[in-house]
Amino acid sequence: MAVPQSKLKVRVDMARNRLYCIIGGDITKADLEGFFTDVRFGVADLKPGFGVITDLTNCHLSHLAAIPTFRRVMHYLAGCNVGKVIRVVNTKNLIYQQAINLASRLPGYSSIYVKTMAEAEEFLDGSCQREGLRYILLDKSIELRTEIGSLMGTIINISVSGCAIKCSEPRPVVGQEGAVAFTLADKKSAHRDFEIEVRVVRLFDDGFAVAYQNITDADKSGLHKCLVQESKLDVSSDRLMEKIFSPPAA
Repeated sequence: MAVPQSKLKVRVDMARNRLYCIIGGDITKADLEGFFTDVRFGVADLKPGFGVITDLTNCHLSHLAAIPTFRRVMHYLAGCNVGKVIRVVNTKNLIYQQAINLASRLPGYSSIYVKTMAEAEEFLDGSCQREGLRYILLDKSIELRTEIGSLMGTIINISVSGCAIKCSEPRPVVGQEGAVAFTLADKKSAHRDFEIEVRVVRLFDDGFAVAYQNITDADKSGLHKCLVQESKLDVSSDRLMEKIFSPPAA
């Protein structure tokens, strides 16, 4: 069987403030380096909060050396204040399972997976979207402080507008107000402590979600910078990626 040729394309829609990426075929590190350059040129024409639609339906990331570059692209987009990242995937394709596995084991932003370009366009065109890109941080502790006490949990995902928290019983009630306290990495001071007023907006099986209250633009900017820093991929993760992306044993 012939090896599928790589197909990488970047397109910018300035009117809709949107970046389109096609990643297909058998992708190597060299392919993605050129693709990364095209992405940087494309982002330069867009405004903060731009959307990204990446078509992965015909992608075959068979070369492990390509994965760190792919992560660099993700980190670059996060640092440029990307709004939403939508990935169009074939759920029967191995790359979909690999991407889901990788996302659950490494820090980074949370992408939205759909099956068609039409679904991706519809999502970005919709008005019912949460503010800010969601980040997944592994084993990051957080405390909810209220008038009746406090509880400890771990962050499931977090953005500049709110976060989801995993905790054991007892959980707070919807509408309860308080403040969350947590610490994130920061380039200048090594770490930064946050304490943000919140309101509980949703409960689920093993936790709850809060929306920030009275957060300033300056605090949002500082939080975003720290989330980008936290999402950086450490070089020590290379072995983990190799394990995730290695083909299953026969």
